[in-house]
Amino acid sequence: MTTSILNMSSNVDTQTFVEGKQGEIHFVNSAGINMRYLKVGQGDPLVLIHTLRTQLEYFEKVIPDLAKRYTVYALDLPGHGQSDITNQKHVKPLFIHHVSEFINKLKLENVTLVGESIGGAIALGIAAQDKVSIKQVFAFNAADYVNSNGLDRSSTLGKILFTGIKLPFFGWIISNAEKRDVLQQVLEGGFESNDNLPAHLVDEFSKTGKRKGYSKAFRSIFLNWKSWTEGQKRYHKINVPVTLVYSEHDWSTQSERIACQKMIKNAKLMHIEGTGHFSSLDNPKQVLNAILNGYS
Repeated sequence: MTTSILNMSSNVDTQTFVEGKQGEIHFVNSAGINMRYLKVGQGDPLVLIHTLRTQLEYFEKVIPDLAKRYTVYALDLPGHGQSDITNQKHVKPLFIHHVSEFINKLKLENVTLVGESIGGAIALGIAAQDKVSIKQVFAFNAADYVNSNGLDRSSTLGKILFTGIKLPFFGWIISNAEKRDVLQQVLEGGFESNDNLPAHLVDEFSKTGKRKGYSKAFRSIFLNWKSWTEGQKRYHKINVPVTLVYSEHDWSTQSERIACQKMIKNAKLMHIEGTGHFSSLDNPKQVLNAILNGYS
């Protein structure tokens, strides 16, 4: 039975247990932003980078098995979870910078980077800069879309919300009016089976969304979405092994997947059948298979 990591407090000394392994929640100052992270397991370092609008608990289904082989560092991105919320523009380089500084601050070397959605795009962006010691990258359903932010493809509701969120005044209303049930419906647009979206996670994500300044930071990502597309121009600089993993029912198009692979030298392309965008929750067994049986 997998022990939930959801109920861990944010105190630095708080400890929990995941599959019999002691895990610790910490905060580290990364270039001026306090970032929350979970550390658990033994072995070479593996850093988990979550999706838009989630946090480190997003990976609760895969952490126990990853911790049997790696020392896992699951973090909250800036403006997400319990990490600091900044008033800076939430552009792709901001996330790349702070996650890179997170890795360097903890003096991690030979790191396996695993990211999902924007987390996958951030992982690729970090690898393109060559400022941290990286062994390999696994990018699941990387948010490298053309004329889209992905969520606007999730469902009719998602298209309305995440097209409207960029509008003056009305966008501010949309970003500040989120309800738990609406959040659940939007997230469900990224699942093959809605039964794979745990209610306690929706509760936690909804609670986090009520933090002061959270909705402003969230909206800022959409207002600056162009930076994510621009970031792809550096992918040709990546010189570490990369595995691009796409779900059968991810929001990306086939042409976008192939285009991303072509940008990265010798990138390996894998697919997970019968799975939606949020693959680490929708099909954790196949996510683990991709990571644990991929590049060694």
